[in-house]
Amino acid sequence: MEQKAKTRALLAAFGCALTYLLAGKVLAFLPAPAWDVRALSFVHHCIAAPVVEELVFRGAIQQLAQPLGRWQAAALQAVLFAVQHGTPAGMAWALGCGLVLGALRERTGRVWPGMLLHTLNNLLVFAAG
Repeated sequence: MEQKAKTRALLAAFGCALTYLLAGKVLAFLPAPAWDVRALSFVHHCIAAPVVEELVFRGAIQQLAQPLGRWQAAALQAVLFAVQHGTPAGMAWALGCGLVLGALRERTGRVWPGMLLHTLNNLLVFAAG
């Protein structure tokens, strides 16, 4: 029975990550509002992405993967989070961030501290250019 629970957990986690990825691809085809590009980029990267990614990766995926073990679930969501970030350098940074954010979620039992840290990271990257 435990193997079935682990298999279901893996499938649910991968399904959630795939749905997130596909939703992003679909949204990319929608016409952008007639806002200033820099303002739209700020809203996307510094507000929307940290909130949504924390809810999806540290919230849903890490929770769904709990039958694998607490720290295995945190590691799995970090790997899936990294894959979403495309380039090798982006993936490496996202893997490290995902591990830290997953550990924070595991230790606190909440996603909002990760949202704050994720927002701070993205604000620094946005300010750097």
